[in-house]
Amino acid sequence: MKRFTLILMGCLSALLSLAQPGKGAINLNILNDQKAGVESATVELLKSADSALVKTSLTDKAGNTSFEAVTYGSYVVRVSAVGFNTKYSPVFSIDQALVTLQSLILSVKANMQMQGITVSAKKPFIQKLSDRIVVNVENSIVSAGSSAIDVLERSPGITIDQNDAISLRGKAGVIIMIDGKPSPMTGADLANYLRGLPSSAIERIDIITNPSAKYDAAGNSGIIDIHLKKDQRLGSNGTFTAGYGQGIYPKANAGATFNYRNQKMNVFGNYNYAYRKQLNHLIINRNFFEQGVFKGSDDKDNYAVMPIKSNTARLGADFFPSKNTIVGFVVNSNFNGFKRRADINTMVNDAQYQPDFSFQSISTNNDHNNNTVANVNFKQKLDFLGTEFTADVDYGVYNTASLTRSSSYFYNLNGSKRKEDDILDGDQNGKLTLKTAKADFVHPVTGGAKVEVGAKTSYVSSDNDAKFYNVMPDQKQVDETKTNRFFYKEYNNAGYINFSKAYKKFDFQVGLRGEHTNIKTLQVKGNDSYKNDYFQLFPSAFFNYKLKEDQTLGISVSRRIDRPGYFQLNPFLFQVDATIYSTGDPLLKPQTTWSSELSYTLKQMNFSFSYSHTKDPENTVLSKILDVIPNFEIKPGQDSNITVQIPVNLTSSDYIGISGAVPVRISKWWNMTNNFDIYYNRFNGNLAGSQLNAGKPAATVRTNNNFTFTKGWSAELNANLNTGGQYGYMVLDPQWGLAVGGQKTVMHGKGTIRFNMTDIFWTNLPKAKVEYKGSYVENWHAYRESRVANLSFTYRFGNSKVQQARRRTTASEEERQRAGN
Repeated sequence: MKRFTLILMGCLSALLSLAQPGKGAINLNILNDQKAGVESATVELLKSADSALVKTSLTDKAGNTSFEAVTYGSYVVRVSAVGFNTKYSPVFSIDQALVTLQSLILSVKANMQMQGITVSAKKPFIQKLSDRIVVNVENSIVSAGSSAIDVLERSPGITIDQNDAISLRGKAGVIIMIDGKPSPMTGADLANYLRGLPSSAIERIDIITNPSAKYDAAGNSGIIDIHLKKDQRLGSNGTFTAGYGQGIYPKANAGATFNYRNQKMNVFGNYNYAYRKQLNHLIINRNFFEQGVFKGSDDKDNYAVMPIKSNTARLGADFFPSKNTIVGFVVNSNFNGFKRRADINTMVNDAQYQPDFSFQSISTNNDHNNNTVANVNFKQKLDFLGTEFTADVDYGVYNTASLTRSSSYFYNLNGSKRKEDDILDGDQNGKLTLKTAKADFVHPVTGGAKVEVGAKTSYVSSDNDAKFYNVMPDQKQVDETKTNRFFYKEYNNAGYINFSKAYKKFDFQVGLRGEHTNIKTLQVKGNDSYKNDYFQLFPSAFFNYKLKEDQTLGISVSRRIDRPGYFQLNPFLFQVDATIYSTGDPLLKPQTTWSSELSYTLKQMNFSFSYSHTKDPENTVLSKILDVIPNFEIKPGQDSNITVQIPVNLTSSDYIGISGAVPVRISKWWNMTNNFDIYYNRFNGNLAGSQLNAGKPAATVRTNNNFTFTKGWSAELNANLNTGGQYGYMVLDPQWGLAVGGQKTVMHGKGTIRFNMTDIFWTNLPKAKVEYKGSYVENWHAYRESRVANLSFTYRFGNSKVQQARRRTTASEEERQRAGN
């Protein structure tokens, strides 16, 4: 850590020496015709030469606002506010550290009687910004009544496989964040949380493919940040939402937000309840070989029904002891109940491809997740140039409990009983505790430069206890081969420095992050312990050059790491049925990635060319259990054709891709946004003697169409195509979908009614082939409830004035993402 501190200090000294003068600050006061401050007025700083937008801000309760780190030059200010006429300032110049403009007085519009509501403009469902793609969920008609996981599946570049693993642009290793904080839930726990989180609780989703050094180094393919709604209006106000959906099974959700804001404090909170009964009908054909010789197969029909009940709540407050100081806290909790019943019919075939025997299995889960994370945060603005210090401390506890039963009944072809029933009960409990703290310092320097430094420390511990019992006709007997207890401890200390500078034609940012990780594990079975200690550096660099006023060329490069999720390290062996298991690997290594991107922006269109190389890529595989767990005990009379789902490290992977975002305004009432990703993924590895050196080109294409009509009517039409692709040993088939929706504003604009239907033709269904040459081949396809009709209603109450709310990135970013893995 001492070496890393010296590196940071050296970089800081060198970078500060590059700073050149040329930037200052602007202060401004906005008043009404009674000379009282106008709160929440939108103030836009424009270049005087061409009226190009430079920056935007909102006024505080006294009507004050400011712009910081403004490049020297000539400008004009435009001010707009609800109920007032738009006002322009005289042209002015900034050529010193601080310029204070004369107060601008807004005049009230002559006729404020509301005759109706006309939506002249709104954010599109999908926006491409300079450093990210933004999915504006609250503005999407098609997303109403959906869950968070449904919205993710419809977002650009995101795919979700049959194991609920999320990938971005065809690459695994995505960090899922909630309000800037990585969720520790991953795998099944994360998927169940996202299925229970209604879209009505989400404001927007940010998709960041190449984050800077300020972010945790985790995220091989990038970050997906889900921002929950926080009412930003003054006074007392809020929203109420309720919805009902019908696919094969029903879904329902209801929620409310509240907000109270005055000059000294802001108290906010929300609560959402969701009930979703889901279907996952999986058809599997498994084929077993020994040295290339066919030895048998089976065909499985797995019909699983999964009712989920989800309660999510948030309560927080910000206090403003002075103009430049904010102290706040926020508590996030979710309480989920997840049940599953899977009826699995299996026909076992012999080496001559003839039916040999069958067995029927019933697999049930009764799971509960109770999670709470508390955050205390502080922000201090130190000067008018934008120098500020922020700090966050997080403490979170994640509790899981699961009662399971897997029962299999075996029959000969004539219907007679073949052997004794196989019944296994499980009682699993887990607790994960995270403690994190971070501090960030931002210091703008004269000449358009800015230095950011920060540090973070975290401690995560987990205790997973699993007991399994073989159920006999007259007793239960502990299954010693599966019963286990696993302890995990991780210490992580990190620091970073970023330096950025803007010139007339170009700007750049360079950063360096260092992370030191110490891991200790203990598996009670066999008293098997493991330790690992390592330090790594993660540099990043970004460069943008303005070819013309509306054309920009950008280049970026960064190194990132993905540590295994806590669930992926858990060595417990979970039984799905008599021949399918899942488990983790405590020796799973982190994967590291070098990513580079070349981007070109023309007006609102954006195109990028990307390349990345990953070492030790994590890949969840389906394999013969003896190929990956050689010491697995085959019981007398037990079928040896057993498969297991397990995370492994491949040798390497390479990604090359082209992406684009092309918004098109067809007419005054029709806006279209088109997104595409065309890429090639190649994987190298060796599992059980099956050499992998293969790749496949793939593409995802999405078009989102928004239609705005008169009298409060609007509509949306979305289509998507995914051509499939290579993911380790698995190759996915193409799938596509079409969704439509309509919306009507009612109750003088305070209410909104939405109706939609997703995947109208029920075609957005996954299908794939898994192959280990000479050993195992599996073909599967799934029927899920992608086609759902939803009806929702939203009512907004209270004050309509809006003030910009503070967004916080708290301390426990990466840790919260990994807790479910």
